[in-house]
Amino acid sequence: MPCSNNVLHYIMLKGKKILYCITGSIAAAKAPIVARELIRSGADVHCVLTNSAQKFTTAYSLSILTGHEAITDIFSSSSNTTWHVHLARSADAMLIGPCSAATLGKLRSGIYDNPVLLLASSLPESTPLVIAPAMDEEMWLQPAVQENIAWLKSKGVQFIEPVKGALASGLTGFGRMPEPDEVVKKFEALLKAPAPRAAKPRPLPLGGKRILITAGPTYEPIDAVRFIGNRSSGKMGAALAAEASLVFGADVTLIMGPSAVATPSSVHRIDVETADQMRDAVLAQLPGHDILIMNAAVSDFRPTDPSKAKIKKSQQPNWKLDLAPTRDILKDVMASRKPKQHIIGFALEGGDDATSYAKGKLEEKGLDMIVLNRFDQKGSGFSSDTNRMTIFTKSGLQKEVPLASKTECARIILSLIAEID
Repeated sequence: MPCSNNVLHYIMLKGKKILYCITGSIAAAKAPIVARELIRSGADVHCVLTNSAQKFTTAYSLSILTGHEAITDIFSSSSNTTWHVHLARSADAMLIGPCSAATLGKLRSGIYDNPVLLLASSLPESTPLVIAPAMDEEMWLQPAVQENIAWLKSKGVQFIEPVKGALASGLTGFGRMPEPDEVVKKFEALLKAPAPRAAKPRPLPLGGKRILITAGPTYEPIDAVRFIGNRSSGKMGAALAAEASLVFGADVTLIMGPSAVATPSSVHRIDVETADQMRDAVLAQLPGHDILIMNAAVSDFRPTDPSKAKIKKSQQPNWKLDLAPTRDILKDVMASRKPKQHIIGFALEGGDDATSYAKGKLEEKGLDMIVLNRFDQKGSGFSSDTNRMTIFTKSGLQKEVPLASKTECARIILSLIAEID
């Protein structure tokens, strides 16, 4: 009888002893299906659940599926209080999915107060640990969560990244655990080339580099309460800062226009409001940095005579606003640029001439790299959690980046920066 494609795909899991652990997330409702897919692969599956996980699935169903009693308590066996040691040492791999934000934090902090965490603490360094996080998008984007993930990755823990889709909150965004068959496929793929958990840390791609990043909009005051601005959220710049610091190992300073987007504690953040303030901050910080990434959406114009009071409609029935161009920060930067400083620019454009404009700016400004963002394409541009990019370098490289999360876009940009001579 022929095997299904899935069974053929999972062939390397056959005969493997897999510890499948479930924590408190609504995605735990998928746990029996994940367990079934692992069993169909021929794996010997042993399940461990936290108390919170049992709000969404049952130990009984997992016990029936796997043929092994699902463990739900640190003291599940009164006759064997060291069950976690023997189970961990006999396993070929451990999968935690879904993994909650609380579990990520406890794993990093060494808090082993439930059976899943206790089992993870007993796992030999040579045994792969794979985590499939699942949570709402805002929780996923929390700097503390991203810091915990980056730290765990640095210790050799492997991740099945969440995807964009319908969330328990009723919203749509990143944080959803992939479907069970995809979880098992990705789990298998990671096991094919597991990262050694005891490996010596490798030099980080931008370790020792000092990176200055601008992000967000600028607000140019009209009066005491009104301003000229744009729809930039600061999300792309914040993602660049977080990835550069936590994943690439750089010393990062972020100059951020008005934005509510949080950044990790490892990033030195300078908040500004106007284009002039951003210019002054950039020129003050530039001499001490190796790389400048100009991601901010700086206003092109400012009111010539802003009022310190609120202008009332009755006072200005036919109000005309006089505007003047703001200073070209990039022009001033290039005038004071030191040898071997690398400058990366961004261009937000639409229409048929977007590419030619970006290439022209790259050459005219003397940049090392420019990133073209398209505001006229779905899922790209201001306020979105995703982006589409085309990256051009002075060496002639042109790299198309299809729709991806801004975190993934940041990683691609920083990887290319790390390759600049």
